[in-house]
Amino acid sequence: MNANENLEKHYSLLLGISSPWSVETVELNIAAKKVDIEVSYDEREAVECPDCGKKCPRKDHTEKRTWRHLDTMQFQTLIHARIPRAQCEAHGVRNVKLPWSEPYSRFTLLFVKFAIDVIKACGNVSDAAALLNLSWDEIHLIRKKAVERGLRRRKDHKIKYLGIDEKSFRRGRKYITVLNDLQRQTVIEVKEGKSKEAVTQLLSSLSKKVKRSCEAVAVDMDPVFKTKYHRKDTAGCRYSPRQVSYFKIFE
Repeated sequence: MNANENLEKHYSLLLGISSPWSVETVELNIAAKKVDIEVSYDEREAVECPDCGKKCPRKDHTEKRTWRHLDTMQFQTLIHARIPRAQCEAHGVRNVKLPWSEPYSRFTLLFVKFAIDVIKACGNVSDAAALLNLSWDEIHLIRKKAVERGLRRRKDHKIKYLGIDEKSFRRGRKYITVLNDLQRQTVIEVKEGKSKEAVTQLLSSLSKKVKRSCEAVAVDMDPVFKTKYHRKDTAGCRYSPRQVSYFKIFE
């Protein structure tokens, strides 16, 4: 086994790529500070429909695509591959699933996980973008998809204590109204502005099951909430008398 074969095997292990995928070449570009990895699919292997998992004939390949991976030392690492397309009788022509990335993403799963950790640790988008060498739009897209994945995984569980609060953002006293699960310390839903309408929309998003499980609602003491928040907005909630925010009392 020569040095190049060792390098390709090394990156196959690092990327977690196995048959029918394999690393074909690894090129180091010192001037550009990049590592380019070419990955290919074994033409002798059948392909699977991503929707039903059925073995299908291969129709063709997509054009070569590129994914950003975790850096190798200080070198930006890129994966390049053409995606096989399955010809499924039930679902038509579909790109096969990739072991390193979600569909239509320009980043690998491991890079996305790392990027989310960086975004959470940074105080703002600009700092995260600088550390990751990404644009503001790319950071926003990663965050947006992360939220969508979280919402898909969220279960309709019982919520004992609800919290309704306002948060300011930007300049000029812009507000959002936030509905929280106080026990789990998670955000359930967010609406722009602070008004009775915003509160009504938030509470209307709850299922009957969640409303019946609610025992208490903690509400911000802001005058807007005091005058515009009504018991009828929590129709279906089984809760004790409304409680105010302890933070506001001690503030």
